Amino acid sequence: MNVPDKRARKKQHRDEIRAAQQAALQRRRNMRLLGAMVVLAVLVGGAIFFSREEPEAPASGAGSATEEPEEPEETAEAACGAEAPPEAAPKTDYKEPEQVTKDGVDYQAVIHTSCGDIVIDLLEEETLESVNNFVFLAREGYYDGNIWHRVEQNSVIQAGDPNGQNGVPPDGPGYSIKDELPEKSKEYVYGVVGMANAGPNTGGSQFFVVIQKNRPAGYQPFYSIFGKVIEGSTEATPEEIGCNVDGEGLIPTLEAIGCQPTDTGASDPTAAVKPIVPVFIESIEIQEG
Repeated sequence: MNVPDKRARKKQHRDEIRAAQQAALQRRRNMRLLGAMVVLAVLVGGAIFFSREEPEAPASGAGSATEEPEEPEETAEAACGAEAPPEAAPKTDYKEPEQVTKDGVDYQAVIHTSCGDIVIDLLEEETLESVNNFVFLAREGYYDGNIWHRVEQNSVIQAGDPNGQNGVPPDGPGYSIKDELPEKSKEYVYGVVGMANAGPNTGGSQFFVVIQKNRPAGYQPFYSIFGKVIEGSTEATPEEIGCNVDGEGLIPTLEAIGCQPTDTGASDPTAAVKPIVPVFIESIEIQEG
């Protein structure tokens, strides 16, 4: 897809939305004006019919104020010069994930984000339950509109919390799945996709991507590894991203998300790693091969 063309389409879409909002606003103004004229005509007619007295002057200031024009609603902002998708509304009372993956099928996931796409090779042969869980939730639209609520530069990015507030219930889909753990901690390298948890066998919907460069992230082998990012290119300009994402062997979209500024001075540790301008997951596309 040609990036400038896509940007032009996005701008055209924004212009169309604003034009529609302006038209709706003008219609509301016309209706209010028409209603006011009808009411005024009725009052004047009634006064003439029922009374021969001169009408009283309006109280001081009454009817003298001009109506302030309404401003059209602005489209919500997202990182990397994007627009926010529709608000997330994930279901959080699932009993368990449905069995949706099939034997002998290779699965990939394309995560469409505010800062570009992330293509992930899902490791169904090594972590079948974790992959099935992720595929099930993605196809349910669970992640649509979700934010990357944890961004630690040169360390990790994390998403999948249904309300985008880690530690504030609900934190998952309503169930937990068992761990499928790697043998060694050194496996948590750049681009690895793991299942976040709150302890043994408590994985649900939250997942993370390691963006630690040059060496393993240093995590203990307590998190299922169910995918590996294989490619991804940002569709935003360096100016829109706010940082330089160039780097040999690095994945531009991961770098674009990973460099988003956070409120590092916040007293709440979860707020300190949450991007100031949200980075959204627009949708997740599951591909079979």
